Formats: sequence, structure tokens, C-alpha cells
Amino acid sequence: MNWHKKISNYRDIVLSVSVAIAFVVLGLQQSLFANHGKEIVLKFNDAQFFLPLGKNMQQVKLTTTYSVDDSDIVGKQISGTMKIFTQNGTLIKTTSIPNGFKADKSGFQQFVTSFPASSVQSITADVLFTDLNKTSPLSNSITENLVINKTR
Repeated sequence: MNWHKKISNYRDIVLSVSVAIAFVVLGLQQSLFANHGKEIVLKFNDAQFFLPLGKNMQQVKLTTTYSVDDSDIVGKQISGTMKIFTQNGTLIKTTSIPNGFKADKSGFQQFVTSFPASSVQSITADVLFTDLNKTSPLSNSITENLVINKTR
């Protein structure tokens, strides 16, 4: 192998390693300085778990209040999910806000879902605000235990 080829190979290796290190440092910096899951403070407001009259469905309505601690989030489209579990932890349904919503400095957001009527008398509802793609948490998670036909 000639001398110029060796130098070229070493230069390519050094360049590749430098680029890899830069990506790692940027990724660590983002992770260290990001508030993932703490940009929004989410609180429980009220909830209902009931059988609507004349329907063969059970329905859950859960209302939250929120305040945005990260000013970069205000005015942006965000989303949220509500997961419904049986008391033994089996996931019944996941619902999200289809097109998201515009985050205000503070506000409320209601989650509603239905599922086929069953013998389930109590559930656990878990709500979380996320980015619009539903990949990164933006808030704390709130969990509420609900009993059918009892408003909380």
C-alpha cells in the first residue's frame, strides 16, 4: 500500500470518528438540557365512567387542567393519550387527540373514549400529554381509578 493511500485511509477514519463524537455530544446535550415530561404540569379535574342510555358501550370522560412551564411549547400543536386498563392491568383501549391541540399557557383538555360493554366495573385511566407525533412525553402522567356510574 502506498503512503498517500494510508494517509487517505487515516483521514477518513479520523473524520468518521469526529462526526460520530459530534453526534454523541449533541445527543447527550439535548438529553441533559431537555425537560422531557416536565414541560407541562398536568392535573386531574373530573371523570366519569358510565353506560350511556340505549347503547351497548361503556364510556370514559376525563378532564384535565394544565399549565405550560416551557414557553417554547405555548402556541404549538401538541397531543395527548389516555389509556384505559382493567383493575388487573390489562389494557382495554388507547385513545389520543387525533390532530392534537394548540397549547395555551394554561387550559383544560377532555379525553373521551368508548369500548364495548362488558362486566368491567372499575378501570384505571392514565393520561399523558405528548408531542404531536406521540413519541415524546411533555407532561407528568396522571392516573385515576374509576368505578362505573360514579363521578369523580
